[in-house]
Amino acid sequence: MKPEIPLFDLNWDDGEERAALEVIRNGWVSMGPKTEEYEKALAGFYGVRYALATSSGTAALLLAYLSLDLKGYDVILPSLTFVATANALVFAGARPVFADIHDPLLPLISAETVERVLTPRTKAVVFVNYAGYGDTLSDLRDLCRDKGLVLIEDASHAHGALYPGGMAGTLGKVGAFSTFANKNLSTGEGGYLITDDPETYRKARLLRSHGMTSSSWERLRGKEEMYDVVDVGLNLRPSEIQAAIGLANLKKLKGENLKRRHLVSLYRRLIAEEVPDVEVPFPEDSPSAYYVLPVLLPPGADRSAVRKRMLEMGVYTSVHYPPIHRFSVYDTGVSLPNTEEYSRRTLTLPLWGNMGEDRVHRVVEALRKALSRSYPG
Repeated sequence: MKPEIPLFDLNWDDGEERAALEVIRNGWVSMGPKTEEYEKALAGFYGVRYALATSSGTAALLLAYLSLDLKGYDVILPSLTFVATANALVFAGARPVFADIHDPLLPLISAETVERVLTPRTKAVVFVNYAGYGDTLSDLRDLCRDKGLVLIEDASHAHGALYPGGMAGTLGKVGAFSTFANKNLSTGEGGYLITDDPETYRKARLLRSHGMTSSSWERLRGKEEMYDVVDVGLNLRPSEIQAAIGLANLKKLKGENLKRRHLVSLYRRLIAEEVPDVEVPFPEDSPSAYYVLPVLLPPGADRSAVRKRMLEMGVYTSVHYPPIHRFSVYDTGVSLPNTEEYSRRTLTLPLWGNMGEDRVHRVVEALRKALSRSYPG
């Protein structure tokens, strides 16, 4: 059955529609002038020198990793993330080393947990701004500086998040983002990376399009008559339609994040009042993009039963995430107790900017009813 309250909903309107139609009617739909305009807008939004649009968030991660020459090195990352964070590392020739989250109420890797798994071959650390938060990022950046490690942000959850040290994606050497359908900034499929480092940008831009020295659009404008191939790259380019939708959706990002912040505040109040056995991770005043709302069910609660009963009441939920180090392809027997506890108990509740307060009330009421039947308390 289709839930009355989905996990997310697009905030697209006739602005995105007009942007896509303009590209279609102009007749140039592969990477070209709209992509350049989109990249300029992204760089301006984040206050960085360079932005590079890609076909997906995975593509942005892969280009970030390849541009930093991580092949043959160990790279530390959380297990609590979407598997693309690790998969792209493997394709780049690096060895993923999983760090535990700080604790279940602060589900981020930290300087403390990263330091425990450093090896002589460690070259980089990937920080995932889980759910949009960055509470441990400042100390981790200090550790990376002290140890001579490269800090990379997988900021796919954190479009537009502003932390005390700067915007998400700007605190490491490179930040990678996904603009998948459910993200705060969405192009349906897509991604981008941002950096202030000219060499990282130069190499990522080259590898995005087969290692070619010019694009079809540049040749059409007469920049070059022919091209050379100077490195082994891939086709990780965005389309003009993605870029046009991204330009339209970027204008809404600050407002989207503000709406989400208000709804998360309401969620926190209602959960504390109605289902006090349920915990909401992260300090209440932590800055975030509020991408998803994960909660921790009481120990012993039957999460599958809770999800089933909430769905029967018209509310869809999810789990962010099954831990990567327990997937068959990555399971080497390592134990990450905080990550494992968190992943057993976490439940993601619906959240999007235009969700409205009434739906938040209904979600919390459904959670209360479902939990009371699954967990005697």
